[in-house]
Amino acid sequence: MVSYSDALLQFKPSDKLRQFLIDSVATGDSNIPEGIRKYKQSVKDNSEDVYLCIADIKWLQEQFSMNKNKGDDGKNCFHDLMLGCDIKLPEPVIEPRNQQLEARIQRLKAEQADREYKAMTKNVDSVRTHEPEETISYQLKMINRQLIAVAQFIFSVLAGFAFGFIGIELIVGNLDFGFRLLLGVIFALIIALAEIYFLAKKLNEDLPPSHGTSQPTPAGKPHQE
Repeated sequence: MVSYSDALLQFKPSDKLRQFLIDSVATGDSNIPEGIRKYKQSVKDNSEDVYLCIADIKWLQEQFSMNKNKGDDGKNCFHDLMLGCDIKLPEPVIEPRNQQLEARIQRLKAEQADREYKAMTKNVDSVRTHEPEETISYQLKMINRQLIAVAQFIFSVLAGFAFGFIGIELIVGNLDFGFRLLLGVIFALIIALAEIYFLAKKLNEDLPPSHGTSQPTPAGKPHQE
């Protein structure tokens, strides 16, 4: 996340604007903004560290317009005085990353690099040439388990709807069709939410475990000869 220590643009006056400040702005005037007062003092002290903000520039523009109205036509337009000004943009302050997030990112990068390395060296490693996860029987077994879980979810929802739509009527007697339909939808929705939770949990358990970073063999090679 990036924040800004100073959201204001700062201007370093050009030579023309500096001369206008010296000639036309009186230091003793009580209406002078603090930024302009500091800049005039810095000019006397031969310092270049003081900048003007946008409010100071607007005040100078007003003073320039007032001088124009008084008949002082010897000066250029105000934008001519602004030519050559250096603009200091706000500097972003980059906040440090969360240590836990950084550690998790590094762990995921290491796991991804380990998986890529194993994929590249699989053909030269006799131990991992035929991993169980890559056999057709393993893939079919996983597909069957997932299909069974999905089918169980569908049948459970249908059974819940049938219980609410038909079963309640058999227990308490004749009910209105709309009310029976509402009961069926409510029971089906409750069972669906519960089944979704257990289905997601089951599918998550079926995922292959992530292996840690492989360690080199005693001979100094990361794979078998």
